[in-house]
Amino acid sequence: MSLGIGLTELTFPKGLCRVMGVSRRHAGLMRFFGLREVASGLGLLLQPHRREWFWARVAGDVLDLSLLAVAFRLPRANRGWLGAITAAATGLTLVDVFAAAGTWRSPRLHAGKVTPSLGMDAASGGPAESWRGSGLAEDVGASPHHSEDGLPDKEKQRMMREAARELGLPELDTSR
Repeated sequence: MSLGIGLTELTFPKGLCRVMGVSRRHAGLMRFFGLREVASGLGLLLQPHRREWFWARVAGDVLDLSLLAVAFRLPRANRGWLGAITAAATGLTLVDVFAAAGTWRSPRLHAGKVTPSLGMDAASGGPAESWRGSGLAEDVGASPHHSEDGLPDKEKQRMMREAARELGLPELDTSR
């Protein structure tokens, strides 16, 4: 989202000023805001687990909302467009605050580690059983060149349970 907004502000600053009904003299400020958005977006893409980037977005959102409030007071302001932009910016600010505060947590994130689901966990209603033994060892970090033929059955069962848990599959019935 940040990259899209930022690139738009960098590419079309005068057009955005015209749409909002503010002076084109503010195009430089619009470009600066675009640069800030791109920096936040790149930070989130390169370091998605660092909350500082989310807080940087929140700080930028506060700046955006402040400028929109000032723009509403201008005589030539296009209040229709400004209202729509303000509503969108407010919604994005709420999302950013939830993400920055850590209130919004994905159930797939455990201590900074993403557990692959592939949509095949028991809660998704997908055919979890059909994925067992299908060569998904690379998804759980197993070496494709490692032979398990010399391992005892209990160790193999433990490894299967661990792989199933990491893939989000239902518990294996190993009593057979």
